[in-house]
Amino acid sequence: SKIGLAMKSRTWRRQGQKGVGPLQVQVLSYLRSCPNQAATVSTIARELTVKLPTASEVIRTLAEKRLVRRRQQEADHRIVTVHLTALGAKAGKVSSGWPEILSAATEQLTVEEQVSLLSALVKLIRVLQLKGEIPVARMCVSCQYFSQNVHKSGDKRHHCQFFDVPFGDQSLLLDCPEYVGTPIKMAKKA
Repeated sequence: SKIGLAMKSRTWRRQGQKGVGPLQVQVLSYLRSCPNQAATVSTIARELTVKLPTASEVIRTLAEKRLVRRRQQEADHRIVTVHLTALGAKAGKVSSGWPEILSAATEQLTVEEQVSLLSALVKLIRVLQLKGEIPVARMCVSCQYFSQNVHKSGDKRHHCQFFDVPFGDQSLLLDCPEYVGTPIKMAKKA
């Protein structure tokens, strides 16, 4: 909880001065990672694990600030697609992966400690995913392109079929833009 508190506090200090709260930053960051920088309101709610009315309210506020643009689908007016504007992309610009504060802290760890921490985080996230506590993260271990422990090399045992490269635990991604999900029963093996 202390790490979460530090991250939330930091987000409030940095973005709150600009009138953009932590959940708004999460929406903007999520849209930046989407194809065409757009997603439906229901997808945003699911990905950020918030209720649909909460997502709708945050998106309405972001639209008022001209950080996103809402567009109803012509075939079904109940479905609203949210598009990131150039201003929104700038406001939501955060480092991909861990915020700088955590990156700086992990640099104080040895390489072995960093690999252990990443492995533990991946396992923790997978357990939470499988229990339905968080949405599926776009991690290597649940991607259809991931092959675990297929190489004999000690530091590059895994293989990414998308990029056709071997890699090790230290290179596991928690949010890959090329991610393609695997059926949950297959992913449980990872």
